[in-house]
Order: sequence, then C-alpha cells, then structure tokens
Amino acid sequence: MPNEMPMMGAGINRGGLLQVATNADIERMETAERDRLKAEQAQQEPALLSLAAHIRSAWENAKIGKVEVEERLLKCQRQRKGEYDPNLKQLIRKHGGTDIYMMITSMKCRAASAWLKDVLIPAGDKPWGIDVTPYPDLPIDIEEQVEQLVMAEVAEVMAAGGSINAVTVEQVRNRVQELRDEIMREHTEVAKETILRFETRINDELHEGNFYNALSDLIDDVVTYPSAFLKGPILRSRKALQWDHDAETGGMTPRIGVKLRREYECVSPFDLYSSKGAKNLQDGYLIERIRMRRGNLQELKGVPGYNSAAIDAVLWLYGQGGLKEWLWTDMERAQLENRPQELTDPEPIIDGLLYWGFGQGRMLREWGMDKKRVPDLHKDYQICALLIGNFIVMGQLNTHPLGHRPYYGASYEKVNNTIWGNALPELIADSQRLCNAAARSLVNNMAIASGPQVEIHTDRLQPGEDVEDIYPWKITKTKRDDTGAKDGPAIFFFQPNDNSAALMNVYQYWYDQSSEISGIPSYLQGSDRSTRGAGKTASGLSMLMNAATKTLKGVIFNFDYGIIKPAIWEHWLMLMLNEENIDKTGDINIIARASEYLLLQEQLQVRLMEFLNFTNNPIDSQIMGLPGRAELLREAVRLMKIPRGDKIIPSEQQLLEALRGQQENEQQVIEEGAGRVPEERTTQLTPSGAPAGGQQTQRMPAARQ
Repeated sequence: MPNEMPMMGAGINRGGLLQVATNADIERMETAERDRLKAEQAQQEPALLSLAAHIRSAWENAKIGKVEVEERLLKCQRQRKGEYDPNLKQLIRKHGGTDIYMMITSMKCRAASAWLKDVLIPAGDKPWGIDVTPYPDLPIDIEEQVEQLVMAEVAEVMAAGGSINAVTVEQVRNRVQELRDEIMREHTEVAKETILRFETRINDELHEGNFYNALSDLIDDVVTYPSAFLKGPILRSRKALQWDHDAETGGMTPRIGVKLRREYECVSPFDLYSSKGAKNLQDGYLIERIRMRRGNLQELKGVPGYNSAAIDAVLWLYGQGGLKEWLWTDMERAQLENRPQELTDPEPIIDGLLYWGFGQGRMLREWGMDKKRVPDLHKDYQICALLIGNFIVMGQLNTHPLGHRPYYGASYEKVNNTIWGNALPELIADSQRLCNAAARSLVNNMAIASGPQVEIHTDRLQPGEDVEDIYPWKITKTKRDDTGAKDGPAIFFFQPNDNSAALMNVYQYWYDQSSEISGIPSYLQGSDRSTRGAGKTASGLSMLMNAATKTLKGVIFNFDYGIIKPAIWEHWLMLMLNEENIDKTGDINIIARASEYLLLQEQLQVRLMEFLNFTNNPIDSQIMGLPGRAELLREAVRLMKIPRGDKIIPSEQQLLEALRGQQENEQQVIEEGAGRVPEERTTQLTPSGAPAGGQQTQRMPAARQ
C-alpha cells in the first residue's frame, strides 16, 4: 500500500474536506515548482528582461495609439447589431418614448457580405490563379548558351565568307533575338505545365489550411469594421485521420497521425495593434493579442522556438488566478459578440502578446541565438516573440527571406497610408441615425395620434365616476358649473395631428440616401422597389445592377490586392523554399481572378456564345481550324461549369492525330505533291549579300527549365 499523507489547502482533489496526495503526486508538484523557479530565474537574465520590457513598452504605446480606433470598432459593431451608443440610449430613455432601432446597417452589411462571398468564394471555382509573367527571365546559363551558339555560327559564316565583314551586327542581333524568342516560347510552355501542378497543390493546401473559411469570416469583418485582417500561412502540426493499405484484407485501415499544415485564420480587428503612425502592416512593429486556452499552450511545449520551462511557469501562474491583458473594450466587446459570461468564466482565457518587430543583435546573442544566425551585434534583426505575463515563451528570428510578416489587410473603402480604412457602417452612419430618429418620431406620433386627448373638469364629476375608464356608449354624470358661467361640457376631446405620412417620407429619403452612399441599392437585396423607371424591364434592371456593382468592384479590388494576391504569393514562396518533391518554377504572376474575371463572368458567357455563333461560318472556320474552334468550345464548357466537360471536347493532340490521318487518306487519292505544306525554314546567319537558303546552320536546342 503506497504511503499517503493528508494535505490541507491546495493539492490533489480526491473529494471531501481532507485532500490526500500520493508520493508520486508530491514529487510531481515539487518538480513543477522547481521548474517554475528555474524558469523565473532564467527570466531574470538581462537579455530576457530587456526583451520583455521592450515588448511591454511597445504594447502600452500601441494601446494608447489605438484608443480612437477601438471606439470606431465598437460603434460599428453596435450599429450593425442595432444598439444605440450608451450616451444616446440614456438620453432617449430620459425623454421617454420608444427606443426602436431600424436595422438598415445590418441589412446592408448582410447584402454586401452575400454578394462578396458569391464573387470571392465561387462554387466550383477559386478567386485566384497563377500564370507566367508576360516576359519571363531566362536562366543565366541559357543566356550564355545562346551567346556561345551565335558566336559559333558567326565564326562558321566568317570562315565560309573569308572576310571579317561577312556578318553584320544587325544579323547577329536578329539571330540572338530569334533564338531567345524560340527558347522563351518553349520556356513558357514548360512553365505553364508546372504552374498547373502548382495551382492544384496550393488549392489543396488552402482547403486543408482553413483558407476559405477564414476568407468567409474576413468578408463579414470587412463589411463591419474599418479593416479586416488575415494571418497565414502558419505551419502547424495537427492530428489527422489517415488511411493505410491493409496487406492482409486488401482494404484501408484508419489511423490517427500528425500532419503539418499551412493554416490561415481571420484576426479580429480588436486584437491587432500597430505602432503609432504605421502606414501598413509591414511598417514599424506589430502586436497581436493572442487568446488561448490552457490546452493550446500545453501543445506548444517541445515545439522548436518555444521555451517549455517558461510555458510550465505560465501554466502555474494561470492556476493562481489567470493571465489576462485587461482592456477597456473587453466587457462591451464580449456583450456585442454574444459572450456575456466570458468575464466570469471559471477557466479564463490566457492572453499572450505576439510581437513582430526589431531586436538588436547584441540582445539576441545574449538571449541565446548563435553567431551564425546573428553575426552583427549592432544590427537590428526582424524578430518574433511571444510574451505571456512576464515570461518570454517564444523568441526567434523572422525566417521570411524578405522579412515580411504573415498578415494582410483590406477595407471596404481604402484610405492611403494607413492601416484603417472607412467601414460600411461609418459611411451610412448619418443616414442610420436620421432613419432611427424618423422611426422613433413616427412610432411616438402614431401612439399619441391613435386616440383622443381628454380634458375633464374633475370638480364637476359626480362622486364615484371613474374618469380613466373610457368605452363606447359610456354615460358620465356631471354637476352644474358653480362658477356662474354658462354651463358647457365637463369633458373635452382633442385629436392630435397624425404626421405619419410626412415622417414616412423623411424616413424613405434617408433610407434611399443610405443606398446611394453605400452603393448597395435595394434591388441587390431582392427588393421590388426597382420596378420603377428603368427597372421595369429585365434589360433595364440588368443595366442598373451592373452600374450598382461599381462600388462593390472597388471592395473586390481591395480584397484582391490587399489579401488574396499577397497571401497566395507567400504560399507559393513557402513551397518553393521548403518543398523538394514538387516541380518548381520562378518568375510567376498571381492573377486576381475576382476583380479581373469573376465579376464579368456572366457577361463573358453571353459574349462567348455570341462569338461562337458569329464565327460559325466557312470562312472563320477555315481561319481558326478545328483546334481553334475546339479551344472556344472548351472555354464555353468551362464557363458553364458542365460536369466532366473535359471529356466532351477532344484534346488538341487527339484533334491533330485525326487531322493527320485525314491528310494521309487524302494524299492517297490526289496527285503526287498536291496539298504538301513546305517545311519551315528558320532564319540563319549568311554572308552579307549572299542569297538566303544556303547550308543550314546548327540550331540551339530549345531549353527546358
């Protein structure tokens, strides 16, 4: 029987008032205490104290610089949720009446969010693509081979001509350009095939890495707040269900494995803090307030770059009362985000400060980084560090070759030279307030004007009469007027004016103004108010909708060039730098298909069908040939998203084989020599003044990357 000893107070909870711990429990607690003390002693080193103080100072300055932005964030959130600002709500209640709130902002935000998701997250498609650059750079060795080949041809021609002037400079220049163009075409074709494989690989990793779910959350943020932020790709290890082949049964056996994923997440605008005056997310320093549970922190133990002893110390402090960076926005934010009980959670969230900025080489060397990674003691290096409480849990150099941080941002209305733009709720804030005022007045007026105002001489009522009990056919007993004046009615009725029609006109005017300012008219939300004027016909309504999307096209443009293009480029760069089992190609161009293509997809479908009908004649068919016509049909099948459309139209190779067979059959029945196509002759260097068509010179083989 193991030795046991009673323990009072904190310890292992085994039920009852008297808690009992085994020797193993006591040893485990003593080990944890030693680790905590060791971690605390390590944190007292000058380098760590300096780094922690630096992050704390940056955090305090960033909080002060973001106070005004945080007020804007809360206002936008209240406006979308349909809640008045506290001061205005107090004034409304003070003067009585209704506190009705018209959900115009919420309606506009939902409409904009749905429209943006249709374009940015299209069903069966993706809002990005990869293509070769219009004029890709050739590798240096290929350029050298071109020069060597041309020089050999020059030497051969000069030897044949017997004169140094047998070849002109212009001929040499033309020959070099011809070879470069041929190699460029071959290089581009090979790069296109490689890029198709790259696209498939990246798209698969984006689905596994939560990119499209994060993009959906990001769209909701961008129509609500002044800016929305995406973080990634971040390499993380996750448990995954994997299937192995069972040699005995021949089937598949499931198992739990660990898989590295490049993941993305939407960062709340409340949790991102930049240095004062930062023009973009790469300017100055950047701090993300990370909120995690105890289990999330435990998973970081043993991860390269993280200090396990510091994590143990943080977990011990967490058990003594939690670790939280309290902010003045926390309480109202929790209420608005439907987490009213968050602040009373018995297992509170742990707050960490993820710092992206600069650190001096001397401080990093003292912190433990080797001389190879930090060669210059006086140089500032890009670093990433995680501070929880007073403990540096993680600290490492920014491994990006260009020093970029994995954060991207976009706004509904972009403002140059600042991280924060203009939010949709802010653009229609005045219209929302005036519509609310008109609606409150309308409700109050309807209530007052719904029945008469009554004036009663109470001294003329007979005893026992209830003046507040009014109903049809009521008889009220009154007395004579004792003042000597001529008797008149003891009860007077007054009907207040009904101003509802005028107030409705005021409301409608400012509602229409909100549509004009936001660029989201009613007919984009399915309203039938567009049936007036040009909206009465289908073509007129289509023209109105195309015109209405111009504002939203600007939002798409902000998304494409602020988030999608840089995020996809960073994902491609990580594959190029870290993956060995994939064909690689450089000098690529990320295509923003949402703003450049998806917005015009319906129009492109109509125009393509018109073009197919227009070119369906013998002359155009002869010009295009079967391969050209097949390419148009493939594009039409792709735009219409026909299932297994690639099986409908024959491939280019199949068409060429069919044409070749047809030509061979024709050659058997026509005269010898008829219908032959002359062999292609290439430009070659010849002696000046000599007729072309001499001996064929050596050609440089096309280069493949």
